[in-house]
Amino acid sequence: MSKRLYLVLAIVLSVFNIKAVYSQAINDHMFAASAAAKPFIDFDSKGILVNGKRTFIVSAGLEYARVPRELWYDRLLRIKRAGFNCVEIYTIWNFHEAQEGKFDFTGDHNLGAFLDLTNKLGLYAIVRVGPYYCAEWDSGGYPIWLKFKTGLRVREHNAPFEKYVDRFFDHLLPIVFNRQINRGGPVIMVQLENEHNNGWGTVIPDGYFKHLQTKALHMGLQVPYFFSGLHHATDPAINGNFNDPKRPNPWFSTEFWSVWYSQYGAKAGDDSLYDRRTWKIIANGGNGYNYYMAHGGTNFGYTNNDEDAASYDYGAAIGQAGDIRPVYHVFKRAAWFARSFQDVLENSTNDSITYRNLVADTTVKITARKSPDGDIVFIDNPGKKALPVRLQGMDGTLLLNPGEIYPLVHHFNITPFVMLNWAYTRIFAIVKQDNTTTLIADAEPGSPLSLQFSTKGNVTAVTQSSLLKINGNQVNLTGLAPVSNKPSAYSFRTGNHTIRILVMSRSQTDHTWIADYKGQTYIVSGAAYTGDVVVMGKNISITTEQPLTAQTTADTWLYTDKEAVLLNKNNSAGTQQPAGLALSKWEYKTGAGAADKNAATNNWLKSKFPLQMGADGDITADAWYRTNLHISKTGKYTLQAKGGGRARAYIDGNPAATWQLSAGEITLNIKKGKHTLAVFTAHDGRDKLAAYVGPINNVDRKGIYGAVYLKKGGPYLSNVNNWYYSKASNRDALKNGAPRFDTVSFKKYKIGADAFNLKQGFGWFTTLIPKLATGTSKVTLSFKSVDENATVFVNGQQVKRHEGWNIPFEITISDTAVLKRPIRITLFIENYSNEGGIDQPISLNTIGNAATVSGWAMQGGPGKLNQTIGWQKLSAQSRIATGPCFYRSAFITNLVAGQTLIWRVDPKNLGHGSIWVNGHNLGRYPEKIAVTGLYIPECWLNKGGNQLVIYDEDGKQPTAVRVIAEPAAGRVKHILSSEIK
Repeated sequence: MSKRLYLVLAIVLSVFNIKAVYSQAINDHMFAASAAAKPFIDFDSKGILVNGKRTFIVSAGLEYARVPRELWYDRLLRIKRAGFNCVEIYTIWNFHEAQEGKFDFTGDHNLGAFLDLTNKLGLYAIVRVGPYYCAEWDSGGYPIWLKFKTGLRVREHNAPFEKYVDRFFDHLLPIVFNRQINRGGPVIMVQLENEHNNGWGTVIPDGYFKHLQTKALHMGLQVPYFFSGLHHATDPAINGNFNDPKRPNPWFSTEFWSVWYSQYGAKAGDDSLYDRRTWKIIANGGNGYNYYMAHGGTNFGYTNNDEDAASYDYGAAIGQAGDIRPVYHVFKRAAWFARSFQDVLENSTNDSITYRNLVADTTVKITARKSPDGDIVFIDNPGKKALPVRLQGMDGTLLLNPGEIYPLVHHFNITPFVMLNWAYTRIFAIVKQDNTTTLIADAEPGSPLSLQFSTKGNVTAVTQSSLLKINGNQVNLTGLAPVSNKPSAYSFRTGNHTIRILVMSRSQTDHTWIADYKGQTYIVSGAAYTGDVVVMGKNISITTEQPLTAQTTADTWLYTDKEAVLLNKNNSAGTQQPAGLALSKWEYKTGAGAADKNAATNNWLKSKFPLQMGADGDITADAWYRTNLHISKTGKYTLQAKGGGRARAYIDGNPAATWQLSAGEITLNIKKGKHTLAVFTAHDGRDKLAAYVGPINNVDRKGIYGAVYLKKGGPYLSNVNNWYYSKASNRDALKNGAPRFDTVSFKKYKIGADAFNLKQGFGWFTTLIPKLATGTSKVTLSFKSVDENATVFVNGQQVKRHEGWNIPFEITISDTAVLKRPIRITLFIENYSNEGGIDQPISLNTIGNAATVSGWAMQGGPGKLNQTIGWQKLSAQSRIATGPCFYRSAFITNLVAGQTLIWRVDPKNLGHGSIWVNGHNLGRYPEKIAVTGLYIPECWLNKGGNQLVIYDEDGKQPTAVRVIAEPAAGRVKHILSSEIK
């Protein structure tokens, strides 16, 4: 098992409530802001201060690189409407410097514009500048050209690497640092590096980290910063032990994994699962968190890694197409509560012992936070069944849902003249509206309603209700929550200030939105979603939204500081979206012209042996290779070539074979004479290089590369199996050499298994290669990866020392005496973190002394996509050459104002490839998660005609391809308006 899987493993472990093993568990500290920035962003051991005010940071992870610029505003506003006050982003290197020295910060790549828009919307930003990102992104964000720099080693103190990082940072960091909060921008924190093996928090383990720090500070970093991240996990709170007296800074999670990248859409239970995990953070003294991801987006073009394709939906709160999922409302509820009581949560200590007797039921867990501004008591039902709970001092019984953490507020000053003594009813939010403060209470009809206030000065009831009782300076709202199809309002006044209480059911708070316009705050209740709010004089205009499939909308109420206004009652039927769009007749054009015997290669990259994909600067997932063969005798030949991805060979323009390049060889029937060999290669995404440190020139190479051999006969490659394992006590066991094999100390071992139980360890791995065929002159053993250091022995003699996991290496045996007998291969493996062992297959190559095939040319890319010549009508009689092929068609969309119809291209019955709509690359197919079709961003569609182009690398015909609807993600907008006081 390779360490590239350690993040996936960590999430599995955390599902079983086992703490993931990370370096950041040792240090989750932050570097303090500079003196110039401290008045704007600062922290102490209890919380975060923004502009001098205690601020709970509720952050939404999204990547501007996965969203077209035209949709940035829409996605950011959805984030804001969910109560988030911050976004967290990566500034992915190969998104901005795909071609060496060519920096792109324009259009969809305009980071400055994205941060400015974030600021305009009143959101903060946490910027993770890298230079490594992970993110299930191509090469973890490294530009492909880095692979070809001599002596370069990533993520360590290495001059070549730091040279190119510095050059990138020279362009990137001014964009970020000029937008720090103390300079009027949204940036409140910066992360250097990401998920490194060694340096998290404030740990500076080596010169590389020191270099990053020095560079950033020299270029003007002033806000708080940290290395790698803080508390990454699917359940960051674990058991809630945040009360570390040694921590000099607040507790924050930069990656709270909300759902996972293997999922499309919502699944049952997501909302309750992540609801509990979020409230665990709040209840145990956490000071903020960032959901990774709140909106996943799309891997456009060739940006996906080998674990995904076009969709990066993540099962997120905001879907790939902008639709809202049930978990969105869970996040919204927690966000508004945390922000409403941030004065408590950002300046509190654990005071659970004071309230330990509040509930008699011992199955209920009590956690409390105490602060100068009040207390919050959290009642936790950890069980899987609903639990009735009776509280001291409250009439009636609370019913806690399975896994629910229920907050009670005590002694909280709403205004200088009004204290909330006890809120036994859950508070959704507290909203300041000039001389009105609105409390939104979350209570199901018929459930106990109990809010107890004390006031200073005279108090009068504004609302006459038997539930609202005033006795001197005591105000109580008690009884049973009423049944109502709109929020129930209760108000009282002290002096010139009004306290308004809106009591809502859970479904009503789901449809309640807190919006602002030019310093005024408005509450909108009843709409499935509320977008823009615009006020012109006494007229207010509000954009609301309902799901496309909804048949009616509810009454929508507006609450200003002075009044409640019924905005609209709309009984219009939902829009019907056609199931699909008609495609024009298909045309096709061969993509295999480079296989032709006489194809020109004047502009191709020439080399003695083939070079891995990207050597010519191409960043796509496709490449062609060509050479000449001189065959002395007709027959079956074995061609051996190292490579990664898929391949298709042509001899003299004729299809000859297809294979997975990882297999290492193919057999070809070749006639005597001179021939042209062309090889088309493609891959489905590069490794994200999680936790990888070292050279990347030989890691996850794609295409074909290195010496190529051709020999009559074969095949000559086989896997080395039948391995055994014996544990070693420590590294000193290596000093005694390879032990003798026996079946007592050695036990069967399966390649890929973790031999060390996720811990540091040492062990012997051995197998016996049977006697080889007579005349074998040389054999080569190829190790794709061992985890992590290995010493290799042949018949007890040490022959190789190798360090580093996920780095291929070989040993060659040419001793005639050794080759005449069975060969004992023994490995001593040292594992220093996480899982370890032989994590990938080991192959035995008996081709021996074979002729090399030299004189290669290569050209990356799928060819001339936009070339107008060469297209032909596709029909049942069309004779299409085997291999990659372009197809094009057209469709018509009738775009209607106020409608967001979501369309996808379903590549049904196709092989592997890419899709373009109106020149925009939608990404790679086939998808690797359960989603049908590639999302077409609505901003990329034309009213009327639209062009669809497909490049299928396998040459499969598009007769079953359709443009299909996704009505569940569609929306209809309504603009509601009214006069207000």
